[in-house]
Amino acid sequence: AAAPSRIRPSLPQRWRASVRLRRPGRAVVFVLVYAGFFAAALWSIRASSPMMRARKGPPPARPPAVARRNGNGRSALLAGTGLADLARDEYFRGLSTACCPCGCEFSLRDCLVSDQTCVKSPELAEALIEQLR
Repeated sequence: AAAPSRIRPSLPQRWRASVRLRRPGRAVVFVLVYAGFFAAALWSIRASSPMMRARKGPPPARPPAVARRNGNGRSALLAGTGLADLARDEYFRGLSTACCPCGCEFSLRDCLVSDQTCVKSPELAEALIEQLR
């Protein structure tokens, strides 16, 4: 003999429309509140980041990089003018491998190209030219 099943059948079609929808539970509300606080914290961190601050004018003035005593400007230093072909190859290798001591952590070549206010990279490049002459 078959015993009656303990599984409750689903609601009939006519009763589904009359069933009242429940509000979200405590867990759902807690997750939404937590997500809101998390988003606010990320927004606050982003707003206080030094990368997101608007610049309020030109950067502070540093001594201008003027032409050196031999008349070598930055373009002449980058071209290696006044050196023989073999010495020029050695010069370019030295520019690419030596680090600039101004604190930018670039090579001498990259600092000559990108940081026009650096006064140390032209001096070291000129010293390297004098050494290879």
